[in-house]
Amino acid sequence: MSRSPPTVLIVGAGPAGLVLAISLLRNGVPVRVIEKQWTPRLGQRGAGIMPRSLELFSHLGMVDDVVRRAIQVPLVRKYKLPEGVEVLHEFAMSPITDPTPTHPFLNPVLLGQDTLENLFHSVLAKLGCTVEKGTELVSFTQNQDFVEVNLLKRGPNGETKESETARYEWMVGTDGAKGVVRKQLGLSFLGETRTVENFLVGDICVEGLSPKYWHMWGDASETLVSLRPTETRGLFNFIIAGKNINHAQIASNHDFVRECFKKNTGNRKDLKFGVMPWMSYYTPNIRMVDAFSKGRVIIAGDSGHVHSPTGGQGVNTAIQDSFNLGWKLALVARGYSNSSLITSYTEERLPVIAEMLDQTTKLLNKTFKGEDEGQWKPGGTLFQLGVNYRWSSIVMDERKILEAAKEAEEDALMEDFDFYEDEGKIDSYGSEFDGRLRAGDRAPDSSGLVKIGCTKAFSRSYQLFQIFNVTYHTILLFANFVDCEKVLQEIQRYPKDLMTTVVIVRRRQPAPAGSNLADYVFEDYDGHAYDAYTSSVCGLVVVRPDGVVGGILRDASSLRRYFQALLVS
Repeated sequence: MSRSPPTVLIVGAGPAGLVLAISLLRNGVPVRVIEKQWTPRLGQRGAGIMPRSLELFSHLGMVDDVVRRAIQVPLVRKYKLPEGVEVLHEFAMSPITDPTPTHPFLNPVLLGQDTLENLFHSVLAKLGCTVEKGTELVSFTQNQDFVEVNLLKRGPNGETKESETARYEWMVGTDGAKGVVRKQLGLSFLGETRTVENFLVGDICVEGLSPKYWHMWGDASETLVSLRPTETRGLFNFIIAGKNINHAQIASNHDFVRECFKKNTGNRKDLKFGVMPWMSYYTPNIRMVDAFSKGRVIIAGDSGHVHSPTGGQGVNTAIQDSFNLGWKLALVARGYSNSSLITSYTEERLPVIAEMLDQTTKLLNKTFKGEDEGQWKPGGTLFQLGVNYRWSSIVMDERKILEAAKEAEEDALMEDFDFYEDEGKIDSYGSEFDGRLRAGDRAPDSSGLVKIGCTKAFSRSYQLFQIFNVTYHTILLFANFVDCEKVLQEIQRYPKDLMTTVVIVRRRQPAPAGSNLADYVFEDYDGHAYDAYTSSVCGLVVVRPDGVVGGILRDASSLRRYFQALLVS
């Protein structure tokens, strides 16, 4: 069977590019992925995978593979110097938290970026796509109809093989901070380079060190040596930082690095420092673009933002870039939406990136003051579960309007009514939210859903996260608060593959009229779905393919207005 020619060229095969490719392919959009380098990237690099990324991996159907290979964040042991043997202090960088019905993933995990990328490659292979290594983007031009690219293909040893000119409807640059796409597109990359807080990072084989703990000696205000276990037995990820370290000199020779370890861990005879598969001398750059696209060329991941590694936000933020972009580009490429939908990618992601840079920079400053304990606190914003797009022009929240009016009526003294105080404020990480679900928020999971007519003891129990998917909008109809029959009839107007419908009734209540038109009809046996999604008004919730609540609506006419903003007639 012949395949359709690719309509999207993805330049760069890091996490952002690979996730975007998977998302587009799952949506039926043919892609071509090129990577300048022949050799795979080695090393742990961005190993901290936040709970929100685990949720998104569940929407891709690959979270089990990630969790199976990853390790939990170990307890940190700080050692007393100069001997370096006695444990001075032990603490949890990320205390373990039990999952809840709405949050099945509440603990970050650690998985090397090289291992994670291999998982992405495996998924791509199943979708019939492989990355073209040794293929470099040299230049490109674009007009209103296509992007024309000039490529250079090299062999594994660097020999030039051939040049190629090709055209694509869209091009996405995920080629990193030093890549050519952003530079040739002419996007600004404003920010700063920190010349004081330097790191030496990498992986090293160590004998004599327990893999159950994350080991630290000193702190970054003077000299810090950090050795963290990885998913590979005997391999530790390391950080050497501090004003007393000549990073450039040490990084010039592996023996210098090993000698630095010995000296700053107490010259312990029981530790043997061996092979270093990967090492990098890192100077923090804190920069971001002011737009993610121009014409038919788009960027994502490190191509659009770089920051301090503190807080473990990098890979996770890149993945969210691709989730936000993927479904929108798929709708446009398939002719269901106008190209103007792509502008919402910049509108939604820029405030998130700005807040991420601010938070990671504050953590960097604390780290170099020796105040870095417990970065990943339970429920903290770094888990990215509060990342939202409430301000977006393509989300629609009728419940907020109705509740605001009701609260205003109940409070005659408007000086005491503070609902509107922060209406214009963007809180992109959700640090000050009051717990009420709004359009633009992360869509919660809900467990304990049972197909109607079955008893829980003898039937399968479902979760919403088993239904959410990158290929369609999920329409949740809470039967107590919406006319399900009219909404389901309205949905028949749209292409079937663009949405999945879920009718949810309270425990021991019958299916409403018209529910035969729904894809799923569930009894909310434990009440978690109604608790998470409903109040006294608006029982119609639209969950976007990126796992974000796109609309909290009243009725069928509201649903029509919501999709009129997204889809062509």
